Amino acid sequence: MSAGLADNVRKYRRTAGLSQEGLAEAARLSLSTVRKAEQGGHVSMDTLAALAGAPEDRTPREDLFAGGGRCRTR
Repeated sequence: MSAGLADNVRKYRRTAGLSQEGLAEAARLSLSTVRKAEQGGHVSMDTLAALAGAPEDRTPREDLFAGGGRCRTR
């Protein structure tokens, strides 16, 4: 996973007001998977989809991939 994508996951989580634990719970993923995503480790598209759909207001998946750090919540 690219560093930009890892940064976007982190920004997205913080913008949503979630801890890593909170995001893991909301996405039904393990804490280690969330940490891995934020550190730039290899994660599946299913994992990214779960991360993007976790907060109740749902951030569009393309925001995780945006090069300009365009992470926002709706």
